[in-house]
Amino acid sequence: MAETPSGTDSINAYCNFDPKVMTTTECSKPVPTQTRSKLELAAALSGVMTYTSANGFMTGGLGVAGRQLGLTEVEIGLILGLGALIGVVAAPAWGYAAEIWSRRKLMLWAVPMVALGPAVMAVVMERFILLSAAISGIVLGAARLLQAIFGAALIPVAQGYMADFTEPSQRLRGMGALSAAISFGTLSGSVLLWLTGHLGVAAGFAIISVFGLFASLMGLAYLPQDVIPRTALPREETALPLADIWQYLAITLVGFTCYTTVPPIFALRLVDKYGMDGGTAAVQTGLVLTVGVLAVCIAQVWIASWHFKRPRGMLGAGSAGIFIGLIALLFARDILGMCLSMAVIGFAVGFLAPAVLGAMSVLSGRGAQGKIGGINMAARGLGSALGPVLGTVLYQADRDAPIWGSLAMIMIIFLLTFVSRDPRALAS
Repeated sequence: MAETPSGTDSINAYCNFDPKVMTTTECSKPVPTQTRSKLELAAALSGVMTYTSANGFMTGGLGVAGRQLGLTEVEIGLILGLGALIGVVAAPAWGYAAEIWSRRKLMLWAVPMVALGPAVMAVVMERFILLSAAISGIVLGAARLLQAIFGAALIPVAQGYMADFTEPSQRLRGMGALSAAISFGTLSGSVLLWLTGHLGVAAGFAIISVFGLFASLMGLAYLPQDVIPRTALPREETALPLADIWQYLAITLVGFTCYTTVPPIFALRLVDKYGMDGGTAAVQTGLVLTVGVLAVCIAQVWIASWHFKRPRGMLGAGSAGIFIGLIALLFARDILGMCLSMAVIGFAVGFLAPAVLGAMSVLSGRGAQGKIGGINMAARGLGSALGPVLGTVLYQADRDAPIWGSLAMIMIIFLLTFVSRDPRALAS
């Protein structure tokens, strides 16, 4: 296979380009060489892993560090919550920008900003600059917003790259790789918190900033130049096909609401129902949730490695697996049973995101890939915000109510799967 062309020649190679009028009427997708595509893939996903590892680390580490700086729990919650909310708003905007501007430039701007947020937090937490509690809170909030605003660009842009790098028939594998990068980054952030806890949270944030520096250098070296002027694509290639993909967006919203309903009350359930003390319950909760995230990563790596062709079949199997895992969790009587239940749930959850992303990608044109990535990320963020609230409200009614609520939501996903449009005809 020939090496991918670059510059003006690359545009002429893939498009009917008239240099006299500087317009492009028809484009075909560039196909990189096998060796180069792996480097491009790593560069496109490295920024995503930096962003999600920062989120995973921050979720567990910011509370302890904020208390040491004199912040209250409410102030820490506001810092985390506002960052999540701004991501829901910013992601669709970045998705549209990814179809108008250079994806390479967007990523080269976004990754350093995502790394800068944790770097500022490390400086504040290590007290290199003596600040009052109020000023520290403002600086931490600004750093979190910086990380969240620019981080919201990375997943939509990476999804656009995955669509560029893969044919429709291979789209599920590409989206499996993206989903695995998201899950692996979150897991890495949690593991980093565990490894650096005795050194102080500032050390962990400094390490994430170094990760961001390496991701920036990888992007500079290996991200391809934009060879397709997407603004010249036909309207049907750039329009957002909401009529075809709304069911998949609903699956994302309901799925992430379901997935985040139980974890916030897990430790409380261990204390109230099984009589554990708070410290033991926290440790056991960490163990059970880590098993679940590991299972998600394993499933998505498997999807990225194998040739899956049926998104709706993956959604049906994933929904059934989550249902079985939740039933097992409901009747689990010890930590081993809970770990096994979460392993089943996590493995099944690993099928949902790649299936949804792959189906929507195939159902959308080449000029709408970033758009659907941004809107899907907004649905994901909204579900992640609703889940903990729903879980705590249901828990006040009954200790098992969050699990029953999750079971009801899984039935909704199962039903949505069979009214969604099957993308296999387009993929073939």
